[in-house]
Amino acid sequence: MFRLGTLGFASLLATTATVLAQTPAERGQYLVNSILACGNCHTPKTASGQPIAEKELSGGLVFTTPGFDATASNITPDRETGIGAWSDAEVKRAITQGVRPDHGRLAGVPLAAVMPVNFYKAILPSDLGRRLSSLS
Repeated sequence: MFRLGTLGFASLLATTATVLAQTPAERGQYLVNSILACGNCHTPKTASGQPIAEKELSGGLVFTTPGFDATASNITPDRETGIGAWSDAEVKRAITQGVRPDHGRLAGVPLAAVMPVNFYKAILPSDLGRRLSSLS
């Protein structure tokens, strides 16, 4: 029994050390590509529904609902077409409040209602300080 407990504790420590050893970029990639699932809406898909890897997070998917139509934005770090010119505070506000920055061609336009901002409010403050959307 003691060996089993020791083995379990050692496994827990190894897992914790691995998580703590993540670089900010690794943590961002993990969040964007798993828990936050940004690519589900922001990565174009083939006709069969497979993600187009070379267009990851470049937007373009159209969502048609009875109340509105929305097109997923480009959330790559490109400064001209994506969110590369947004500050960390602007990214945080968009993710958790659904509000775009007050600059650029879409200034003042709220994010589409399909953006799950209420779900994203649960992101840890330490993770919100990272450029989540641009770290994939």
